[in-house]
Amino acid sequence: MKILIKFLLGLTILAAAACVTINIYFPAEELRGAADQIVHEVWGERSAPAPPPQTVPGERGSFLYRLPAVGVAHASQDINVSTPEIRAVKESMKQRSERLFPYLDSGHVGIGADGLLKVRSTEGLDLRTRGEVNRLVGEENSDRQRLYREIARANGFPDRVQEVQSIFADSWRDNADPGWYLEQADGSWRAK
Repeated sequence: MKILIKFLLGLTILAAAACVTINIYFPAEELRGAADQIVHEVWGERSAPAPPPQTVPGERGSFLYRLPAVGVAHASQDINVSTPEIRAVKESMKQRSERLFPYLDSGHVGIGADGLLKVRSTEGLDLRTRGEVNRLVGEENSDRQRLYREIARANGFPDRVQEVQSIFADSWRDNADPGWYLEQADGSWRAK
């Protein structure tokens, strides 16, 4: 009986030593960097400088990492943001941004909690200008949603468009100019 227990214990230790964990994950950090890059391309010099990259705590602190001969492998993924569709959407957004800036600066347009633009107020705008603001916001939001879908599709996670949008929402809001209005979680607006 003791021999069987020693054999099973030895077999368990051998199996644990031979394990390699492969983590295939949603590349949130890589996507965050790509989102910041795209925001800077679209908004140009107006966007705030990108925050320094944050280091993600690795697996080194985990119990399994300290076991001898146990390795952790990560399947990393380069984010593809250079398909023809993505380039076309970015160019369209870049061309429109100069016409949107005055309305973002004046507070007529703000950045929603979901990262989409919203008309906050039309006070002081004539009927023609109101129409232009609504058209610009609609076109911008349509392009942003196309961008998120295309990035998700091009990178092999078409079912995770909402996560792509959430990451981009943070980037649009983080890179907004001081004085631009950001929608809060409760639906209220606050100037950055």
